Amino acid sequence: TAVAVHPEDARYKHLHGKFVIHPFNGRRIPIITDKELVDMEFGTGAVKITPAHDPNDYECGKRHDLEFITILAPDGSINDIGQPFTGMMRYDARIAVEDALKEKGLLIGKEPNKMRLGICSRSGDILEPMITPQWYVDCSSMAKRSADAVRNGDLKIVPAEHEK
Repeated sequence: TAVAVHPEDARYKHLHGKFVIHPFNGRRIPIITDKELVDMEFGTGAVKITPAHDPNDYECGKRHDLEFITILAPDGSINDIGQPFTGMMRYDARIAVEDALKEKGLLIGKEPNKMRLGICSRSGDILEPMITPQWYVDCSSMAKRSADAVRNGDLKIVPAEHEK
C-alpha cells in the first residue's frame, strides 16, 4: 500500500510525498519516508510496504496510517483485489506477476535475497502472514467449576493420581 524510502536518501528526496501508480490496477500508491524500515544501502533503497502481509510492514503501516489491503483468500489464492491475478494460487501468481511486468517493460532486474520465512511444521509449506479476526475462549470460570467439582467429590477422575 506504499513505497518507503529513507528520509535522508538523496536519490529520492524529490519523491517524498509523491505517488507511484500500480502497474496492474492503476491505484495511486504513496511514497513515504521511514528510517526504521528502510536501509538505503541495500538494493534500490526503495521498499514496497504491504502491512496486511508482513509483520515489519504492519508496524510501518501503523506508523504511517496506511491502508491495510489483503490480497490473499483463506485458501492462499489471490482475491478480487489482486486483479488480474484473481483465483491464482500465490506461487503461480508470483510467476505471473513477474511475466506481466516483463511484458510491460517494467521489470528492471531480479537478485536473490535471503529472507526469513515462516514454515509450517506439519506440511513444510511457507506460512503467509495475513490479518484475520482473532478470538479466544475464556475458560477460567469453567476450569474453576470443574476443579471445585473434583475437590468436593461431584466429579471423579480416573486414575485418581491425575486429580492434582
